[in-house]
Amino acid sequence: MANKLHIALFLIAGLVLTASLAYAQQITAQDFFREGEKLQMDYQFERAKEAYTRAISLSGDSAFIARAEQRRVLCENGLILSNYVVSPHILGRAVIPYREFFLYYDLSPSGAWALPPFELLRHLNDNGADRLPLFYRATLDRIVFTAKDSTSGSGYDLYMIQKKDILANGASLWGPPVRLGPGINTPGNEIYPVLSSDGKTLYFSSDGLPGLGGMNLYVSRWNTQTQEWGLAENLGIPFSSTHNDMLYMLSDDSRYFYFSSDRVAPKDSLVLYKVEYESAPVKIRPSSVRELKEIASLPLRGDNTASVSNLQPTDTGPAIPDSVLQKTREYTAHYAELTRTVRNLKNRVKEHENVLDSLRKRYGSLSIEEERALLANTIREEEFVLIELQQSLRDARKSTQAIEDMFLSHGVLPPIAPAASESPVATAADQEHMSWYPVKQALASLEAHVFETPVPPVPPVNLEFRIEKESVMVPWENEPPGLYYRIQLFTVSRKAPVSQLKGISPVFEVRVGKQYVYYAGQFLRYADASRALTTTKRQGITGAIVVAYFQGKPIPVQEGRRREAQNKTAPEGIASYRVYLGSNEIPASLVSLVNELSDKDIIRVVTGTGADFFIGPFASVSQAEDLARTLREKGFDMVSVQEVTN
Repeated sequence: MANKLHIALFLIAGLVLTASLAYAQQITAQDFFREGEKLQMDYQFERAKEAYTRAISLSGDSAFIARAEQRRVLCENGLILSNYVVSPHILGRAVIPYREFFLYYDLSPSGAWALPPFELLRHLNDNGADRLPLFYRATLDRIVFTAKDSTSGSGYDLYMIQKKDILANGASLWGPPVRLGPGINTPGNEIYPVLSSDGKTLYFSSDGLPGLGGMNLYVSRWNTQTQEWGLAENLGIPFSSTHNDMLYMLSDDSRYFYFSSDRVAPKDSLVLYKVEYESAPVKIRPSSVRELKEIASLPLRGDNTASVSNLQPTDTGPAIPDSVLQKTREYTAHYAELTRTVRNLKNRVKEHENVLDSLRKRYGSLSIEEERALLANTIREEEFVLIELQQSLRDARKSTQAIEDMFLSHGVLPPIAPAASESPVATAADQEHMSWYPVKQALASLEAHVFETPVPPVPPVNLEFRIEKESVMVPWENEPPGLYYRIQLFTVSRKAPVSQLKGISPVFEVRVGKQYVYYAGQFLRYADASRALTTTKRQGITGAIVVAYFQGKPIPVQEGRRREAQNKTAPEGIASYRVYLGSNEIPASLVSLVNELSDKDIIRVVTGTGADFFIGPFASVSQAEDLARTLREKGFDMVSVQEVTN
């Protein structure tokens, strides 16, 4: 009895110990996860990745592991983006309330914020309970906005509408909303889209695309060939951070841009940044986490709150060889001087361009020939000076780039912030920007505008013979103008149930008197029809036969094979036309437009390398050309008219 008691106690102790170890192990996994979060927010992506890896190895909770895996991916994104960092010139920053923060952006002269009308949101199964504003430019024929389809199971997505007409009352008529593609929308949230002044660049925020965590900033560019937005790109560090960054907006004159972030903001607030815009900024690889954090803190010029001396070293990366450091020190002074030279030359070039513009305007207003001649000489002299300045600027930039390439080749870069003794003195313009405080704008209204209801696009008719789980019925129309074959399945006195068709697709149903005749497939060669017939019989429809048609009328199969052998598959002297739309895949916007312009179906023809898409046939070349011309005017340059002849 005592032995049994000892055994029982031993088993209980073992179970308790196992449970305790499992509990302790789970706590340890949570500890590593929390440590990873801290390191990730501190831009120590390599160490954070290791912490998440340890957390995963110590946990058996699948949900926890998935969450840690996601964080580890964010760290990998951070490591990649850390190699391409921009050091921007911050013109100003201001703390603004989070609520309606978008109204503090300077929208002049071409845009305004408005809430999307309920009428528009209803088209997308959005009840408008949590409407997010849209940015409207009256000069553009498109609007990109945010909506949340309650039936989609995802977060906020981006949609686009395009202007179709101006109504008699002056209001704009907008086409139906189209959801942007998977290169932009994700199961997460895509919000605060803003179009550039020319409508060809889209900026927005997302927490579903590859980023650093939270909301990051992204850009997409309009593809004139496909008439769709391109794959979104992360704007990178420091504009995207490990916190939440939203609403990038470029000024109309491309001199500066705004964006908001909560990285250093008080509770219920955001910091609105005003940044000098550079079309091709130099991207660097910071030499340490300390330098990366300093850049990401977005200090103002002359601001010592985030200087190098105030940051504690946290980088544990590999040591840089002394020889490389010595070479870096030798070039740093020269690099700093070149950087100042480039900035000064840029300012001088801009000044001379302004002077020339003024002189040319004055020249156009003069009527006395002598005065015009004197001014023309002055303009020529200024043009020569400008040419020399531009060449000097190119040379200075080339020298700067050479030093940057040298640094990059060794993984070392000159310090971004100058030493305390060399801190630049803020100019009057800088002081003005530093004291800048934005003014709250007013909401506009789009209630008078008219928005069309979206029409579900009709998918292309797939005439490829195949076996599906359930047979696909298609209408008997758009027959080839010449010779083709089909498989006659059977004739019945009542409509056949789908199950009787054995999954054969596509199937055509034709009523002849009181009978229903069922056909399958559409083949231009007898050999293809014969192979499909064998498959049909294997499916259990043993009475199926091949039938032939020529110019829309039934003919004996033997005649069809003879015409095929003699290459006389179309009537002599008779031609038809079709419009080629593309290969393999065609954009949904093209499908919608074709359905709007023509009542003919899109035909998918399988080729050796994929599939081609056509619409037709057309009896005359003018009909086909009219459609093709309209499609090309809408930006689909790949369309062409093809003649189908004997």
